[in-house]
Amino acid sequence: MTERRMRIVASGDYLHTMGRETPEAMGFGAYAAASDRLDLDFLPAGPQTAAVPGAGMAGADTLLMLGQYLRRPDIESAAATLALVARAGVGVDKIDIEACTDNGVLLFNAPDALTEGTAAGALALMFAVSRQLVAMDRLTREGRWDDRAAHRGREMYGKTIGIVGPGRIGGELIRLVAPFRMRALAYSPRLTPARAAEKGAEAVPLDTLMRESDFVVVCCPLTEETRGLLGGREIALLKPTAFLVNVGRGPVIDQDALVEALAARRFAGAGLDVFSTQPVTADDPITRLDNVVLCPHAVCDTYELRRDVLATTVKDLLAIADGGLPHAMVNPGVVDTPRFRGKRDALVARMRRPG
Repeated sequence: MTERRMRIVASGDYLHTMGRETPEAMGFGAYAAASDRLDLDFLPAGPQTAAVPGAGMAGADTLLMLGQYLRRPDIESAAATLALVARAGVGVDKIDIEACTDNGVLLFNAPDALTEGTAAGALALMFAVSRQLVAMDRLTREGRWDDRAAHRGREMYGKTIGIVGPGRIGGELIRLVAPFRMRALAYSPRLTPARAAEKGAEAVPLDTLMRESDFVVVCCPLTEETRGLLGGREIALLKPTAFLVNVGRGPVIDQDALVEALAARRFAGAGLDVFSTQPVTADDPITRLDNVVLCPHAVCDTYELRRDVLATTVKDLLAIADGGLPHAMVNPGVVDTPRFRGKRDALVARMRRPG
């Protein structure tokens, strides 16, 4: 039976973040349920700032990744057997995609499973920063009720939300804020008016979005095109009463310019789940600001999301074992390469069910 199971290794940040929780509580029940066909092992615990070691992937068919780096030398050292990288999430900016393709490794992710959780997390940050919930919590704990007026919140009803990157997550956020009667603006370099209208938004230039929005929410992935998209000039366009939320990737915003603008109180505040460098150190200037709500890249991290994301990767892996393909391929061009086909065909033949 063992030879008919797909050999999977999970990146070390799973154990690093698991703490006292069991794998089942972290959402790995789907892997346990498929243990007759999927053989899962965890690599030694390591932080998300580390890279997945090539030696740890030796002999594996699949790497299941949470959030560590995956670099060319490590891909190359495991490429004899490694056919698949399953990113249990959306972002692939820490993975050398070109190296995967060059070595016949198919990379796929699970974007649909994170859509609702991330959009809800963005909405939570909008509430937290506009209603000054962190400051209110602090005042209550310290018995400073008379200082409440200094931390009065701002309303969301009837305001304008601007979505930078109106993809799956941005589209779901537009749906979530509909009961608040918010006007929705959207920007993406190739966004058409028709496509924006399908999501319930109006396509506008970035400068217009920054000037007119009461809430600017960054949802876009990190690419060479989006790196530094919101710099000092764009941030300066925000209304004094506006809020900026980022659930995309940290380097989309120039963090130095953001800190400077927040410190000078040029706009009302920010809610950040991602940062230019992660993890944020305790002495980072952004941690000393009282008009920003900070979250350690975990605003979407719920038990339900973990379960759904891992269940999605199991479904895709079993589809591959049966001769199919995953539903969200990042480098689909690799599918027709001899190197990938050879590894995939050998895996399918090995896992073929008797009879």
